Amino acid sequence: MKLPQFLRGMPQVAFQEFIVNVKSVRLIVMALLSALLVVGGAVGFSALSSGGNGGLPAENLWGHAAYAANGSHVAVVWVSDPYGAPGADRAIDFTTQNHTPLGSARTDTDGFARLDVGGQTFVVASMRTGTFGFESPIDFFPRAVNFTVSQLQGDLDRHGRLDGIALSVLNRSGAPVTATVSVNGTSVGSTNQFGYIRFSLPIGSSNLTVQVGAESETQTVYVPDFGGGLPFSGGPDFVLSVIAAFSFFIVSIFAVVLSFDAISKERVQGTMDLLLSRPSSRTGILLGKFVGAFLAVAAPVTLVNLAGIGVITAASGKGPTGGFAAAFVGVSLLLIALYVLLQLIMSTLAKTSGTAVLFGVLIWLLFNFLYPIVTIIVQLTVLAGDPAAAFRFGQVAGLANPTSICGMLVSLAAPPGLSGSFSTSLEPAIPGAAAVVWFVLLFVLALWTFHKKAAE
Repeated sequence: MKLPQFLRGMPQVAFQEFIVNVKSVRLIVMALLSALLVVGGAVGFSALSSGGNGGLPAENLWGHAAYAANGSHVAVVWVSDPYGAPGADRAIDFTTQNHTPLGSARTDTDGFARLDVGGQTFVVASMRTGTFGFESPIDFFPRAVNFTVSQLQGDLDRHGRLDGIALSVLNRSGAPVTATVSVNGTSVGSTNQFGYIRFSLPIGSSNLTVQVGAESETQTVYVPDFGGGLPFSGGPDFVLSVIAAFSFFIVSIFAVVLSFDAISKERVQGTMDLLLSRPSSRTGILLGKFVGAFLAVAAPVTLVNLAGIGVITAASGKGPTGGFAAAFVGVSLLLIALYVLLQLIMSTLAKTSGTAVLFGVLIWLLFNFLYPIVTIIVQLTVLAGDPAAAFRFGQVAGLANPTSICGMLVSLAAPPGLSGSFSTSLEPAIPGAAAVVWFVLLFVLALWTFHKKAAE
């Protein structure tokens, strides 16, 4: 089959680039480092993983028991982020304690979803938004007051302590109600139009009182005298999430190390003119360089990733969730493609191989260290007085970083309840679209840069 004119020379250039890279010492060294990190990490973390808690969910599901005018039981949930911003149009599933489906509902513009469950006395509401999955039990046992309270405890002030408390208060009919809240007899404020309030507690035990009208309810809440710890769940899925976070660092530098001189070496060795004089199109040459470098990195990385999953399975006695493991392998390939394109651009612009590798390292440092640091600084300084804004800024800032986008895509396939550094409340289509935009943008920029420089 004859290739189109603009692809002339692509297979030959791709094959040659692949062979040169496979024979290089750089590939062997990077493959060994990758295996040491992924496979060795899989062994170590599988042995150490024991579970934990402390992270804030991207969105929270607040469950409440309510009653219709005829006495029928109504399961009510309110969906919001930890700082009270409602989650509209979220799909909520309601089941019995034995997981028998009762029905589904979607949240309204204020984040509320309701379902009449008849005479059921115990209902489980569940949802999944972005990377976050959560279940909230709702019981209809007799209560001494005509309101219900759902709470979330965590590091809401983002300072390393689990002293933040957020409450959702609804009345007997399932509507938001104005409630006055006090801690150890001192008022800390009233709920807003959604029945939500957030405040901090002192270290140790506190008496938390919620009062609606003439009725009140008091409970004891304990704040430990230590930090929040790691937001993870134990087991093979947790181990894979940790391995994925570390693996993306080595995979991206792997792509840079193998492709940093893909174009510049041709210019330095004087072979670029020879390539251009052959019956090969400039697009075909650039695509050949991309495909050859991509395959040279993708082959060992995929083998190492599969070996890591195998080790996790052998060490844990149970494999990671299938979709999660597949996403890890697949998104690693996307990460390789993005960094190979980035490096092809740098290699085309650089006049020497030394400059090309310098550009590559700087780009890698920018996206893997400098950009995340700047993001954190913005959250801690510019948005320090508004933890909610800082939280939401962190949710979208990663879209400007290819490494973070790939992390989000892996996290989107994570099982419910598993959170980590890449967790996001964004709908799957958003990081997916961002990944497509990044790939297309880098691909077009690589072609444009190569065409322009090749003409000089």
